[in-house]
Amino acid sequence: MRNILIPIIAIALLGSCSTEWDDHYDMSGTVPQQSLMQTIAADTQLGQFADMLKATGYDSILSSSQTYTVWAPTNDALSAASISGTEDMLRVVRNHIARYSNPTSIGLDKKVNMLNGKSIAYDATDDFGGAKLAEANIAAKNGVLHKVENTIPYKYNIREYIDGHSECKQISRFIAGFDKKEYDESLSTTYDSVFVNYNALLHHPVYGIGAIENEDSTYCMVVPTDLAWQKAYDKLNHAFNNYNADAAVADSIQHVQTAQMIVRALASKTLDESQLATYERVEASNGVIYLANDEILNIDTCLTNAVVKVEAENMDGRVNLTGTSTYIRMSDINSAVQDISDNSYLEVSSGNVDGGVIFDIPNVMAQKYDVYVDFVSPVIDGESQAEQKTKVVFQMRYLSAVGRTTTVNNNAAKEISAAGGDIISVKAFSNVSMPVADYHDKLWLSDENNSAADINNTTTLQVKTKVSSSDARKGYTRLFRIDRIRFVPVAEAAQNQ
Repeated sequence: MRNILIPIIAIALLGSCSTEWDDHYDMSGTVPQQSLMQTIAADTQLGQFADMLKATGYDSILSSSQTYTVWAPTNDALSAASISGTEDMLRVVRNHIARYSNPTSIGLDKKVNMLNGKSIAYDATDDFGGAKLAEANIAAKNGVLHKVENTIPYKYNIREYIDGHSECKQISRFIAGFDKKEYDESLSTTYDSVFVNYNALLHHPVYGIGAIENEDSTYCMVVPTDLAWQKAYDKLNHAFNNYNADAAVADSIQHVQTAQMIVRALASKTLDESQLATYERVEASNGVIYLANDEILNIDTCLTNAVVKVEAENMDGRVNLTGTSTYIRMSDINSAVQDISDNSYLEVSSGNVDGGVIFDIPNVMAQKYDVYVDFVSPVIDGESQAEQKTKVVFQMRYLSAVGRTTTVNNNAAKEISAAGGDIISVKAFSNVSMPVADYHDKLWLSDENNSAADINNTTTLQVKTKVSSSDARKGYTRLFRIDRIRFVPVAEAAQNQ
């Protein structure tokens, strides 16, 4: 089963210019006297294309001293094309002109950068990007002219396809909501402020899905029709149910987080091509589109079935109970206990009966979870600790649907000892239904106006000892070692049993 990596390594798209200087001379060996525009205007077979050049202002460009190559469609070719208005004309014109001299002799392995940024190559000496050459290598004083029998097929890049197809309005509107102009200090001068297009959903260096409008990189993306989008949205929306005193704000957050997760799933780092076979495959100018007309592939597993993991040794969002001391310990290949997550764990000890730690649990969804705490066996500190044992209990707190804190306890003490194995997984709670999501998307955090300090995690898990004085006399200690905490969606937990 082959995987497609997204984004695929960016490929350089270099404009090519000919070293075949003979192509620049006419039969008498003299330099041609007519410009490209004059040559086109003088050819009755190219009358419609000449009119399009004048209407779009490209007649002056092709009359300049700069060197261009033009693949000019004949009148018959343009009569078969669907063109209405200046925007369509610009699309055609810019798709048929390139900088520099590009005669057929440049070869089949050279890609040519067109004025619209598309990269096109000769498929054969008489075919350029799907357009049949009627007459090739006509020399002009500022470049080369080729006459083509049909227009060069226009390939949309992925963003163009999304924005240009009426059946994809929902995803188009959502992506466009992140578009803005951003001041670019590196391009600006004292006298001129330069603003560039920026879309955090696409362009953020860490959290963006990829610059799917760029012609110089290659991507693969599932693009949903409005029907497919709505099916996915309805399936995921409940998991992002959240609480805010302002109901309108809560609804807005729920919408943005749901839609953002759909887009991320569609442009995931790896898409299994074999599972996309039922979708319509569309070649884009910067990659491949799989058009989803129906239910989107595994959209509900991308986040809502993801296990929420909290490494116990992480200091953020961790609070010690009274009388409790914590120490971060490391493991390595020589440690008595292997398979410790991130090769580190938290050692917790207390002089009190109820000593322990409270952990923030970020990014839980509004769904059911089984909650596990992974403990490290006492033998991590040597065989002399093989008899060490303790008892622990658990408490969870989370927000209710009406914004009140809900507390649930598991006071049935769980014994942790070396007999439990190297990593001792204890199910602290079963089938806990979370009424609201406690989720903060990374794009929100990436905004300089927002801070992680502003986040008030409403979901916590408390782990504490339950060792009485009589238990202590029986050999129990008030010390335990936690590797990590896992909130496992109930559906996934059932699959793994």
